[in-house]
Amino acid sequence: MTEERRYVILADGWFADRHAKTAHGLIAYGRDEVVAVIDSTLAGRNVLEVMPGLRRDAPIVGTLQAALELSSTSVLVGLAPAGGRLPGEWMDTLSGAAEAGLEIVSGLHQRLAPELPGARVWDVREPPGDVPLFSGDGLRVEPKVALTVGTNSAIGKMTATLEVERAARERGFATEFVATGQTGIVIAGRGICIDAVVSDFAAGAAEQMVLRAAEASPDLILVEGQGSLAHPAYSGVTTALLHGSCPDCLILCADASEEEIFTGVSRPDIRNITLLYEGVAALVKPAPVVAVSLNTTGLDADAAERHIERVSEETGLPAADPVRNSAAPILDAILRTTKT
Repeated sequence: MTEERRYVILADGWFADRHAKTAHGLIAYGRDEVVAVIDSTLAGRNVLEVMPGLRRDAPIVGTLQAALELSSTSVLVGLAPAGGRLPGEWMDTLSGAAEAGLEIVSGLHQRLAPELPGARVWDVREPPGDVPLFSGDGLRVEPKVALTVGTNSAIGKMTATLEVERAARERGFATEFVATGQTGIVIAGRGICIDAVVSDFAAGAAEQMVLRAAEASPDLILVEGQGSLAHPAYSGVTTALLHGSCPDCLILCADASEEEIFTGVSRPDIRNITLLYEGVAALVKPAPVVAVSLNTTGLDADAAERHIERVSEETGLPAADPVRNSAAPILDAILRTTKT
């Protein structure tokens, strides 16, 4: 794998869709350059024209050939299509990219390396083969560790973590971002997809990533959360991260939705799930919830402000939307927390 990548993102027909979150995440937060997005339905436009919240611009082109003219080194599969497998035309594009010498980067459950023999492929979800069981060494790391948790899955845990990291770096703090999902790993260039690890070893994988981050002697280690204790499909990975990363504090991520999490599974009361997270974490190591990160997408400015104030009153905790406003209240809460 190349150390410094110049990405072209394959998102044909999907770039403006919320399911292209891997594409959006790399553009907004990635450390590597994005030279183009391939989407034939938007060709000739620019990223910020279509998605103004992504902060970085790049041209949108209609073909692989146009992207190759921009000296790209890697092509990223920008989303997971319905059904979990890439359509034939996408595979044709990736085959062409591989023949042109580009690295193929994919966060799909579908492994692409066996389907593109001879190509340089980074299957982001492929875990390392030497993940150990949880050892307890993570209980003794020196830097402060903060973990994002959620009232639901897909609620903004990665975004909250990266916004806090950005705010900390702007203040001069040394940080390490521990990526635990495919988009976070593409952004950081390293990490382990916790949902791809055999369950007995998932806590050990989380612990190993924190231990590796601690080797850099940062001021803060910020761990990207996954799933939710309230979601029956993903609560297992959430628990593995709660115990394996040995956090000193938790940031609860929530939104304004009142929809069911799952058929027949109601959205949890924010106060109750705060206590639940603290109780489950304390089975291994005490870790208080110190702030609430709110995703207020879909609310106007006044409604968002009222929602933030209401959640802060209900929980007695600092609350903020780190994208709409600032991550400063969340960072301040982390900094006030003592190591446990």
